[in-house]
Amino acid sequence: MSSKLAGSVMERRNSATTEIDRLSTRDLLNVINQDDKSVSAAVTPYLDDITRLVDSAVATLNHGGRVVLVGAGASGRNAVIAANEYAPDEKSPLVGLIAGGALAMLHDMSDAAQDYNRGLLDLQAIGFTQNDMLVALTVGGKTPWLWGALRHAWSLGAARAVITRNLSSEATELADIVITPQTGAEVVSGYGEPKALAAQKMVLSMLTTGLAIRSGRVFSNMRVDIRHSTTRMAERQIAVVMEASGCTRAMAKAALESCDHQCKTAILMLLTGMDPWKAHELLAQNNGFVRLALQEAP
Repeated sequence: MSSKLAGSVMERRNSATTEIDRLSTRDLLNVINQDDKSVSAAVTPYLDDITRLVDSAVATLNHGGRVVLVGAGASGRNAVIAANEYAPDEKSPLVGLIAGGALAMLHDMSDAAQDYNRGLLDLQAIGFTQNDMLVALTVGGKTPWLWGALRHAWSLGAARAVITRNLSSEATELADIVITPQTGAEVVSGYGEPKALAAQKMVLSMLTTGLAIRSGRVFSNMRVDIRHSTTRMAERQIAVVMEASGCTRAMAKAALESCDHQCKTAILMLLTGMDPWKAHELLAQNNGFVRLALQEAP
């Protein structure tokens, strides 16, 4: 092992867990649990920057652009999963890209992650433009594929954000918004970066939840943009309509059937007594926001 690599490993050792291999299973799990609590604390100082991230992403969507989440390896998997969970049943303005493509969700594609030009080409392949926004996920900020994607977005003048642990890297220099939670050394060095990746997930959860709320996908604290695409989703529609309106299952089903299974329309109908057409029209006038439509309902 080179002295440079040895130094790097030493810097990542957690001084509080050097005796963890001596502990009982219950005690070592307690150490891990206590150390994991530092992740949320590491994200807290960046709430203002995360606010800028969410507001910039909302503005991008409002102007017809897309928010593209990119990363390599585990960071890329976080990106793809977050995008899919945001809107799994429709073509979404939130897109997830991982270096190496779909195969990289299951296999190591380190060669792809080292390909600077491929990062640029992968953005070009989805038609990325200056109207879109790029959100780059990286623990160390040193992935050439990510640099290529960021530099392409920069060359177009598109909005760019980076979520990373590395305060100073090529990635942060290419971004408008930089979010760098300092999660510290892992409990055990050499087994990935679970705390840094957990911080990524926290920020992504704030981003996707904020986008859902600000785009009218949420009423109260419930997702109401559910599509009638599968039996499971149809049942979820019924449950949400019942909860939002306080109606019976039979009433929820009848309302959904009368408005072509539009979840938000059914909720507005049951809360106001409006017919399907008027409820749909009022929602359209209020950009799909149920609460705003309720305020204007007769």
